[in-house]
Amino acid sequence: MTRPVKTVLTTTVSLLLLICGFAALAGKWPWQRRIGKDVEIHHKRQHENRVLPEMWPDEPATPATIDEAGFVTALRQICGEKRLGPERGQKFGAAILLYARLFKVDPFLVGGLIYDQSRCLPKQPDNENRLYGLSRIDVAMHAPHVRDKKYNYWIRENNQWKKKSLAVEKYPFNLWKAANPISNIYWTAAILRVFKEQHADLADAFADGFEHAQYRHYVSHWFFGDNVQSSEPEDRVLTARRRLLQYYHGGQITAAGEYGGLPLVSPLDGVPRMVLDEFGRWRGKRRTGYKHNGVDLVAELDEPIRAVADGKTVFVGVDMPNAGSKRLTGEEATRFDPRKMGAGGRYVAINHGNGLRSYYMHMDTIVVDDWSDVKAGDIIGTVGRSGSTESGPHLHLEFRTDSGREDPAQFMQKVLIDPKRWRDMRRSVASQ
Repeated sequence: MTRPVKTVLTTTVSLLLLICGFAALAGKWPWQRRIGKDVEIHHKRQHENRVLPEMWPDEPATPATIDEAGFVTALRQICGEKRLGPERGQKFGAAILLYARLFKVDPFLVGGLIYDQSRCLPKQPDNENRLYGLSRIDVAMHAPHVRDKKYNYWIRENNQWKKKSLAVEKYPFNLWKAANPISNIYWTAAILRVFKEQHADLADAFADGFEHAQYRHYVSHWFFGDNVQSSEPEDRVLTARRRLLQYYHGGQITAAGEYGGLPLVSPLDGVPRMVLDEFGRWRGKRRTGYKHNGVDLVAELDEPIRAVADGKTVFVGVDMPNAGSKRLTGEEATRFDPRKMGAGGRYVAINHGNGLRSYYMHMDTIVVDDWSDVKAGDIIGTVGRSGSTESGPHLHLEFRTDSGREDPAQFMQKVLIDPKRWRDMRRSVASQ
């Protein structure tokens, strides 16, 4: 059973660090600095301190030609058909493809960013939040750079900053257009194009002497502006992009490995997925703590959770305080008051035979009942944070056998980014 790891929080980039850094740069850069604020961070410590860019494989390629109907279907699948009906799905999908092509950016990246930022529900302007629309554009960050229907930006040539301009003639740039879905998509693609052109020079500028994070994609600048402070938002968007590509290609379930000859599939889509907290980590104080009995996988609220292998559900319900669990139907568990739950929250257990039982905890919804037959890849519910008082949404996955608990990451290496296992492997290679 898992306990909270880290809270969901909204953080404003440290003003002290920014003031010091930008004071040192005063007069060095010929434009007004772009500083992202109100950046949502779910699991900051794990992402910044444990995950390095080189741990990740190359991201999957964008198809050379994209079928619009297939793209719309994939977009509606990731966003949820209740949020994105057929008419709006067609409008949004067509606009993403049109403006991504116009500004020469990846439409699956645009779609992934929109999903991550709004779940495809436009945010209207208000007086409390400076981020607007499907992609939550920071209008104040970019407004000083938009003049005379051009977005002006700078790149380095021959060790000198050179001004460039991107034509943005179709829509004016203001909070109302940022909030409108179609013009938001236009400006999202345009701003991504600017960062695509600039990101290498911006990374070099902050390489020495400034507080910054290692990152691997220019979409990080969407959140933080000129100086990237965390790779976590980037990871979320790239995961959403991989999910969107998976659904576009038909949603084929991803093989993950095997357990004693039993084929396993990934419990989450859009692989690889990152291990947030590994099996066996000691939690709490020396005398009163305990070892983590599973792996926590980074995930987003409402993501589908899939059975890792064929089997039969042997528990559906909720973890209760002070030990014990309460059996319920999936519908009853979904409605159960989270304030009355124990640390494991809503969960499902599946007996796969072959001596293996898998447990899925902190679920938001459950769509199976007790003693139901399931196939590998069947959706059993959605990701949540039930039972967690401090951590963000994630999937806690356990493997239990008659002889005890085993590390799921040991059998599912094909679909996981496991920082501890990666570092152990590197140390082993270095010592040879």
